[in-house]
Amino acid sequence: MNVRPKIEYSCFIVIVRTMEFIPADAQLFRAAIDAMKDYLPQTILRISSDGLRISGMDTSHVGYVDYFLTAADCTKLVAKKPIEVGMNLVVLSRVLGSVGSGDTVTLSLKGEKIIVEFQNTKAAKKALYEINTLDIESESHELPDISYDANVSVKTTDIASVIKEVGAFGDDITFMMDEEGFHISAKGDFGSAKQTLDKSEGREMAIKCDSVSAKFGTKYLIGLFKSCSCIATTTQIDFDTDKPMRCMFRFGAGSSFTSYLAPKIMDT
Repeated sequence: MNVRPKIEYSCFIVIVRTMEFIPADAQLFRAAIDAMKDYLPQTILRISSDGLRISGMDTSHVGYVDYFLTAADCTKLVAKKPIEVGMNLVVLSRVLGSVGSGDTVTLSLKGEKIIVEFQNTKAAKKALYEINTLDIESESHELPDISYDANVSVKTTDIASVIKEVGAFGDDITFMMDEEGFHISAKGDFGSAKQTLDKSEGREMAIKCDSVSAKFGTKYLIGLFKSCSCIATTTQIDFDTDKPMRCMFRFGAGSSFTSYLAPKIMDT
């Protein structure tokens, strides 16, 4: 009688990182995540060989953001096929809060966790975080092309400073443009404030009619420009009386951060 020897098989499961990217500028990446966390506390990261995209509408349907980090603005991007990963941006923002000058940040997907690694060779510092991925149903919001009657291109630091100062006077901020310039105003229980950005070198203003006015929530505007002040030196703002305002920040070799904000009903 022939007896076959008993063979025992061992099964080894190797978890491979199916996605990995390193933003060329870790601080700009941190600022973008910080700007989006209030709009999209839970969202989907879409990664492909083209780059990283995060987009969506906030829960109150007041704002919409679209962030695209092109592969050219990444030190490294590995994505063998397009992938979608659900993530909590509030948690990611907290993790990235300690990112400083000279830090290198690597994000990778390992199983059902996002691995965030910090490294600073000069400071001889390393850090590693694991963030659980989320099961989020994928939604696609494509906005139609919108034409605006008022267009202005200003320094981001200028508009951020004005909005912060004027916003202290009311819950709403009114944008108005005419031939004299771009006016930002607010009115509340403590009084009113108005500042004007005139046409000057480095500021481009275009208007298709005599004047255009629109009102927006102060809280959203302050939060947006506070976080985006270091993303791009120039902000392109397009608005109209009854259309969502569009703020566009361009940076790097083709990356962009675009925010849309619904207007409030103007007093008659």
